[in-house]
Amino acid sequence: MTSSESGSVRTGRWVVSLALILGLVNYLDRVVISYAIGGIQADFGVDNASFGLAMSLFAAGTLAVNGVSGLLLDRFGARVVWSVGLFIWTVAMFLLGLVEYWWLFLMFRVVLGVGEGVNFPAMNRVIADWIPRQQATRAAAWALIGVPGALLLGGPVLSSLIESLGWRDTFKILAAAGAVILILWMWAYRDAPAAEKRKPVTRHEYGQLLRNRTLFATSWSFFGFGAILFFGVTWIPGYFKSQFHENLTTIGWFTTMPWALSLVGMLAVGSLSDRLYKNGGDVRRARIHLIWILQLLAALSFVPLAYVTSSGWAVFWLTLAIGLSMSANGPYYSICTDLFQDSAGAATGIMVTFFSASGIAIPFLVGWLTDVTASFDAAFIMLAVVVTSGALGLLFFARPGPLAHSRREAEAA
Repeated sequence: MTSSESGSVRTGRWVVSLALILGLVNYLDRVVISYAIGGIQADFGVDNASFGLAMSLFAAGTLAVNGVSGLLLDRFGARVVWSVGLFIWTVAMFLLGLVEYWWLFLMFRVVLGVGEGVNFPAMNRVIADWIPRQQATRAAAWALIGVPGALLLGGPVLSSLIESLGWRDTFKILAAAGAVILILWMWAYRDAPAAEKRKPVTRHEYGQLLRNRTLFATSWSFFGFGAILFFGVTWIPGYFKSQFHENLTTIGWFTTMPWALSLVGMLAVGSLSDRLYKNGGDVRRARIHLIWILQLLAALSFVPLAYVTSSGWAVFWLTLAIGLSMSANGPYYSICTDLFQDSAGAATGIMVTFFSASGIAIPFLVGWLTDVTASFDAAFIMLAVVVTSGALGLLFFARPGPLAHSRREAEAA
């Protein structure tokens, strides 16, 4: 290995570490809002459906910026675009801890979503710029463990903070953490040299992305993935509190189990996916088959939850469902960097738009179904159906074949 290659490897590892920290901070918001349900509903006098609307509006903010941020990342690089997104997120988080009116709370949830909508396209743009494709899934898995890491640590930590300080001060503490990470990111990160030479994605190329069958099937499956994640982030505390009357601290410890399994599964599946990829560069074998199998098993794990009568069995099946689904996180992003390396930001922005759409639909649907039926049973069946459709769609319609060369490689040839 040459000194320049060794330096590139070290830079890639540092970049992945920064992405992990950014994802961790961003997702602590998802934790704090789910544990603050009781306090927020009491302060503003809203029901489950109204709270679900707040979560959906957050996802509307992310959806509004996902596709645009992908194009901007391909054009201007991650340092500038991700810095702007994190600044917006930090300011909105602080203001959420101050507002006294429900309509203002909803408005700043949208703004918070706009700031966070940059996160995942930026992460994948960074990986495409700095990490060899044979290591992309493992790198994505490491960067993405900030998500289950936040949910694993955030449950016991933030539930205790909310009980001792209240949800408003907890929001302000997260805003301060966001400000520290923003300063660290701007000081430490520089875009890859190749980013300056990258040509902007043309309108024709973006149209081809929108019509790509494999990207569409992957995106719909990612909608199902998002359905499970948004349920887990938003409604697990409310589920255990309403169905089994557990206290907040106990619930906080319950929720560590799904995210602990997710963390281990993401790293294991990321390594397996890269090993399979090295043998021929077959995206379907190395990425797609792993995803649809894990998502189908996750969907089937939701069915028993409609019939359990004890919190112990509920924890078991939720752990299995969330852990299996989350384990497939890395391969989703690798499909975008494998097939669309020069336009990885735009491709990831399209895929993550579907994820954000699930964040609009699922929290509100779950809240509405629980209000109507007075239980979570119908919500679990709905989740199983949505995730199954995504898994089967990926199996039957995503057929990329052997790895396609990037535009940069084709020009060099």
